[in-house]
Amino acid sequence: MHHQNKKPDFEQLKRGGAVKLKEKDMFSVWVRAICSNMNAKKLRAVADLAAEFGRGYILFTTRQFPIIPHIHIKDLEEVRGRLGAVELMLDHCGNMVRSADVCYGPNICPHALQDPISLGEKIDQYWRNDPGGHKIKISISGCRRQCTSPRVLSDLGFIGTERGYEAYIGGRLGLNPFVGIKVAENLSEDASVKLIDNFLVLIRSFGKEGERSADLVKRLGEEKIISEVNKNIGGLVRVEPFACDTKLGNKTDKIILRIRATSGEVTSPQVQKIADISEKYGLGFVHFTLRGSPELPGIEMSDLPKIRCELAEVGLAILDNGTDNLQSCFGGYCTNGIVDSQGLLKKIEALINKLGINDLNIKVSAAGCPNSCAISTISDIGFWGVIEPNVDKERCNGCGICARACKAKAIEIKDKRSLIDLKQCKGCMDCINACPFGSIVGGKRGFAIVVGGLSGEETRLGKVIAEFVSEEKTLQITERILKLMQKKNKNAAGVLDEIGLDRFKEAVL
Repeated sequence: MHHQNKKPDFEQLKRGGAVKLKEKDMFSVWVRAICSNMNAKKLRAVADLAAEFGRGYILFTTRQFPIIPHIHIKDLEEVRGRLGAVELMLDHCGNMVRSADVCYGPNICPHALQDPISLGEKIDQYWRNDPGGHKIKISISGCRRQCTSPRVLSDLGFIGTERGYEAYIGGRLGLNPFVGIKVAENLSEDASVKLIDNFLVLIRSFGKEGERSADLVKRLGEEKIISEVNKNIGGLVRVEPFACDTKLGNKTDKIILRIRATSGEVTSPQVQKIADISEKYGLGFVHFTLRGSPELPGIEMSDLPKIRCELAEVGLAILDNGTDNLQSCFGGYCTNGIVDSQGLLKKIEALINKLGINDLNIKVSAAGCPNSCAISTISDIGFWGVIEPNVDKERCNGCGICARACKAKAIEIKDKRSLIDLKQCKGCMDCINACPFGSIVGGKRGFAIVVGGLSGEETRLGKVIAEFVSEEKTLQITERILKLMQKKNKNAAGVLDEIGLDRFKEAVL
């Protein structure tokens, strides 16, 4: 129960899946989706709660579960209880083990070489029994197409091969992106679980407070990491599987239907319709994907015309033209948000339609800040908000709070004043938010533009080509990039490889 006279513990609420938004007393509620799936009954309950307690819409996120934004603090316990009534709970945030992101097994996906859901059920025990201390994200892909991007989005990533799983450690995007290192191959499911056991012992024994796996790799070295996580890899392992309510035993040759959800935003009536269609035409559940487009497996091709009409009734469409789904984060209403990423993507979608672009392989993402929760770094064209911090020397007393808050290590205290190295600064606003005296203020702000990112077998991080760009100028540059990709008939990474970064900049800036 919320007491008016008691100041809320925002960190505790965050760890429990209720994340503070900019607006006073407003939170986003992270609804757990085990193995990245949710049946129609549960999804309807999420839609109902968004309509009753939120503002009538839901976000489908890169962490592959639904989020209900704009829940007032006084309603959090009621929402939590209502979710529990349909066997749903809030997910973790902060320095906790996160629910594993998975894709499909061979019963649904023709490319799958292993069954991510089966492994996901086994490693769910770490979510349920986590004492906290470190942010640990886990992703599993059934094949080398890597639809969950396990090498860059997760501290522990597993990729299915013909002979078992490859394991990667250290994947991270955000302020200090890092592509995970390969630590093992040909792992069985139980050996994969044992590797996770070993990693948790390692990071809890040697890790510093709040340290991520990428930092541990850099500090201890690859050789040490590989040695430690492979200890007794064939030994006995503790397995407490949790049955995913959408696991299928029978193989289906029907298609997977993708639905467009620009910025991952869907209204409550739209979510209700998606749930209805999953029961009427599919397998009765929805799969949440990396790029925010909900998927319905088990659809007959012959039903597509009827489904298209039903989706149109609520303003939705099948994702079968234009570019891949344009994905965003909370953007303007996140406490870290610097720019309106959703508004930008809606204008870019109109631009794509104007240019007549029809290539689902083109990926565009936008984030409100350099934490880049919207996977901008692994998209053809990505954006995030940046702001330049300026120190008010008259008000700064050199307390050092800003230096401790800076993840980029761009601040030092000298002569009892904060000095910011703007070349090293990531423009994230952490120092501005951390300063209790208001002595660091925001200067110029705008969008950073990053190009050439890739996920999958050829995973690579994109390159920043401009910063502090206005929305109007960002749209102009985006149009030039899209036209250049059309002209070359290549993705952004391919164009960069052909003409080089300098010529790319000359062409679009």
